[in-house]
Amino acid sequence: MPEADAVMISSYEERKAAILRAAALINCSRGSDEEREFEMLTQAIAEFDIVQAAQSPIEIPPAFMQFIRGAGRRQVATKAS
Repeated sequence: MPEADAVMISSYEERKAAILRAAALINCSRGSDEEREFEMLTQAIAEFDIVQAAQSPIEIPPAFMQFIRGAGRRQVATKAS
């Protein structure tokens, strides 16, 4: 990973990649570049998770939920024909 002062994660795909990379670095030597990278990755993962948790859930109006359920039933009925 390139030298940087911070790592930013902006998507779940980036989060997954960061977790996999951090897992690969978990047993790195103290004071090494890998340890610094591990710390930056875990900090970025935590910050991403905090931001995601702070965002309020999206509320779907009941009428739209009925539309979605109806579309699903129509799709099942079409496949059964």
